[in-house]
Amino acid sequence: MWGANLQTIPPGVDGQAMLEEIRRRVAGKDGPAMGTPEASIPYLRSEHMLVRFLIARQWDVEKAADMLREHYRWMNRVNMEALLCDPFPEEQHIKRFYPQAYHGVDKVGRPIYIERPGCIDMPRLLQCTTPERLLQYIYAGSELQIRLRLPACSLVRGQVIDKSLNIMDLNGLPFSVVTHTTARKVVKDVVKVLQDHYPECSGKLIIINAPRVFSIAWSFVRPMLDEKTVAKISIYGTDEAKWQRALLELIDADQLPALFGGRCICEGTDKVSCMRSVKGPWAIPEIKEFLDTQPLDYIMTPDGAKTFLAKNQAASADSEGLQPAEAPELLETPEQAEAHGPGSAPEDEESGGDDACRPMDSGLQRSRSAMLLPELGDAEHRVAELVDMYGKLEEVHMRTLTTWVDEYNRITQDIGRPVIERAQSYYDSKTVWQQAIQEYAKQQELVDAIIDQLNVAIRNLSKGELAFESFMTGGDADLLEEEWVELAPLEDGDLDGINLGSDGRLLRTLRLSSLTDQVTALQHQRDTTTAELRFRNQELEDARTRSDMADAQHSSCTWNCSVKRAAPFYEKRRMHEATVDSQLSELSNLENQLQQARQRVASLRAERGEALAAKAQTPRQMDEMSLMSFQIEGGEPGQDEFLSCDELSD
Repeated sequence: MWGANLQTIPPGVDGQAMLEEIRRRVAGKDGPAMGTPEASIPYLRSEHMLVRFLIARQWDVEKAADMLREHYRWMNRVNMEALLCDPFPEEQHIKRFYPQAYHGVDKVGRPIYIERPGCIDMPRLLQCTTPERLLQYIYAGSELQIRLRLPACSLVRGQVIDKSLNIMDLNGLPFSVVTHTTARKVVKDVVKVLQDHYPECSGKLIIINAPRVFSIAWSFVRPMLDEKTVAKISIYGTDEAKWQRALLELIDADQLPALFGGRCICEGTDKVSCMRSVKGPWAIPEIKEFLDTQPLDYIMTPDGAKTFLAKNQAASADSEGLQPAEAPELLETPEQAEAHGPGSAPEDEESGGDDACRPMDSGLQRSRSAMLLPELGDAEHRVAELVDMYGKLEEVHMRTLTTWVDEYNRITQDIGRPVIERAQSYYDSKTVWQQAIQEYAKQQELVDAIIDQLNVAIRNLSKGELAFESFMTGGDADLLEEEWVELAPLEDGDLDGINLGSDGRLLRTLRLSSLTDQVTALQHQRDTTTAELRFRNQELEDARTRSDMADAQHSSCTWNCSVKRAAPFYEKRRMHEATVDSQLSELSNLENQLQQARQRVASLRAERGEALAAKAQTPRQMDEMSLMSFQIEGGEPGQDEFLSCDELSD
């Protein structure tokens, strides 16, 4: 044992003795069953693996042995070795409708996992995969973290790296996702698997752009998490400056996607490309080759983690005729980084103290200069007004969410949760159908607009060609100079390095070339958007077919069909979704106004040479926030035993 692991051993407990005992247990009946693939993988009984499970159970050997025994059985049940070999051909569709990626490492070498729940399109995701298949994809990714990414990071760092840094971007998280019954089941399954089978693998979770609608999801996830896991979570609102600063404290800018305030753009100028790319030590060919030739159980030890760097240093020394140097000592360990990472700032700084959770004050302290400068006083008064408006609207918003949770519980008890869950796919088909109609119409409008622009550009080009021909032949159809300027204005850079003098021919040639470039560019846009329109049309036809098939399947159903019995639930959900989306839009608008108002105050103070006053009260949405403020009581109702008619007829 080594490092921070020693600090987890309770007083009076002989950690080495506990480790030896658990090692003895998993070598026998508590280990992988004989003849299973798991029995042939030494790492599954390695010190690193055993210590993780001991820490998760506070060094209680009996509980850790039970946990490990179930883990080995679970790996066999899900056929993990086969999943690791599965290419998952649907991955591109999964990433499209459920954006997530492992991208780069933080300042202490931990792999960075990024997820964007706000961009999830659950109905469409479930049309290209199944919940079971999605879970298998997540299981395989979690196991690859243990067998590939963490070892690769350890080899590059020269130190055991056994935890990740996780970023969850909730920007745009809609009511429809947090209330989707299948999404709810998948999330609960994933949380349980991570807790039970991959303990002590998460170093830090930073949640950004958290809307209050996240309360619904948090209300049923929170009961599944232990206090140690909750303590690793920092949550921020929509103030980019605050959460970007928090991320950049932990991650170098070249490793953090530009989408989140870093400098990394993996493909061209597309900031989202980092979510599709593979970047990190696990993508380095030499590292992958080294992992294929070295035992994982040795690599995940202090000595084993240094072997790759030592090998390279020895090879370098041999080529230069020098003595090999020892691997350099690390300046900081992941545990030391956690000791002063985001969320560890003192309460008097902007770090989610009690102030971030208290109701907002409508008053704002006026600075001394405000008494002398009416403009500054008016600006500060505007900030106070917006803070008050935001607080009142947020209270209404939270009441709306709480009301939904109460209604969800009541309707679930009346109808039966299995009925609602079984009907989800039917109502998803209707949702996708409506989305496809809207997206096709929007794309058609774009194509029509570009074609209109192209027709105008072609007419302008014809007019310019006619005028140019007249100029060259001495005819009278040439345009006046101001008409040429209006027809084909030149950009500032178009004339760089060109001395026109009185050369009218060259000037007209440049303007005609500009008109030709416009036509060419618009033709390209037309072709691109038309191809996208064909794609949208195919999606529309597919959605129509699925919707018609769903209708046909339930056309002859009786009153006790799950679709009919669940109709009140989905109608209530639709009504609440409209209300919540409207409130979220208003809150977002107020946040933007508030940021602008604060910038105005800061600008006026700067003009007066006045330092910013003590931190003013800010809406909770703008600071690091407390997870307690997201708790809604009763968010996870008890299990019911109701069976729908569909199940009874199976």
